[in-house]
Order: sequence, then structure tokens, then C-alpha cells
Amino acid sequence: MDESSHRQAGDRTGFTLIEILLAMLITSILVLGVNTAYRQAHLIWSKAENLRPVYHTARIVTDTLRQELSCIYCPPADSNDGPRFALVSLPGKRTELLFYTLTPAWTGDIESSRVARIRYQFGMDSDTQEMVLVRFEQPCSGEKPIAKETSQLVARGLSDLAAWVADPNSGSRANPWKRSYKSKDAPPRALKVRMNWPATDKFPATSLEFCTLIPCESTI
Repeated sequence: MDESSHRQAGDRTGFTLIEILLAMLITSILVLGVNTAYRQAHLIWSKAENLRPVYHTARIVTDTLRQELSCIYCPPADSNDGPRFALVSLPGKRTELLFYTLTPAWTGDIESSRVARIRYQFGMDSDTQEMVLVRFEQPCSGEKPIAKETSQLVARGLSDLAAWVADPNSGSRANPWKRSYKSKDAPPRALKVRMNWPATDKFPATSLEFCTLIPCESTI
């Protein structure tokens, strides 16, 4: 084989410019795809982290209500006494839920169950101008208070909180849910709570809404 033949054979062992450009194009597409997938995964993770306090607050509120309403207590009431269970609207666009329970669950221990008068009040805080949910607890002996009422801030920054109760006398009525209810001896069958948080810079797409259904069980 002469020298020219060796030169042609050597030329065929390299890559052409088109092959190099094609490899670069494929590599660029792969890098772009990996980068896009990473950005999407990071966005989902960031959104979940930003919403963690909201999910935590919603879970704490619903779990506490579920435990307290699972053992509602209706102490004997005289004709002049107020209701033992009430869901009412107050002045200033406030909503209040009142009931007696044998299992106060916010700071109490289930092993040391005691009667307590519980109030949840939702409205605007006069100092911060935020919409807040405040829980009040007063230990009782029967219907008689035995200590001062204490309060705890349960949630803040909400845009709305709505509650409905299932009327125990509704029977098979299509819609038993009522926005207001008072009774001395007949607590509702269930409570439905909806909590809304407004859109912010961290989750601007839409407001967040949580709705939960909590059965009520009475202990006379």
C-alpha cells in the first residue's frame, strides 16, 4: 500500500464536523432537560416548604377540635342558664363556637380529663389587624367554673373561617347544615369547618382552603 492510501485510511478514523455538531446538540438537549426537571422539582419542594406552617396549623386545629368534640358534655341547665353548645355570629364579623367537653385537648392530657368550657373565636385582632383564631378554656366542675378562663392564639393570617353544624333534629332533610345553632341539651351531630388562607408572594396562584368534617359525640 502506497503513502496516499495510508493517508486516506487515517482520515477516515476521525469525526466529521457534522458528527461533532450533532453530538453537541444532543448533549445540549440532555442538559436542558435535566436543568428543567431540576427547576420543576425545586419549585415543587419550595412550595411545599412554604406551605408547611399552613398545613401544620390546619392539622393542629382540626385534630384538637376532633378530640374535644368527640366527648361533648352537656351539664344540667336551669331555665336562666345559657346554651351548652352554640355557634353564633358576633359583632365585628366575628364567629364564636362554644361547648363543654370532657377532653380539652389543646394543652391537657387525655389521662387527666376534666370538664372545661371551650370557646373558639374568629375575628380581627385589634392590635395587628390580622384575622386570628383564638381558643378560650375555662375548667369547670359540672357547669360551675373553678378557675379563670385562659386564651391561646391558635391561628393567624387567615382570610376566612366558616363553620356549620348538622342539626340533630334534621332527620333525613337534604341539607341539615346550619351556620348558627344554640342548644342546652342537644349538641349537633357533626361540625364542618373551612379555613382559608390568602394568596401571598410565596403561593400567589390561589388562596388555600381546608375543609374537614368532625363527628360530635355527646356525653350526658
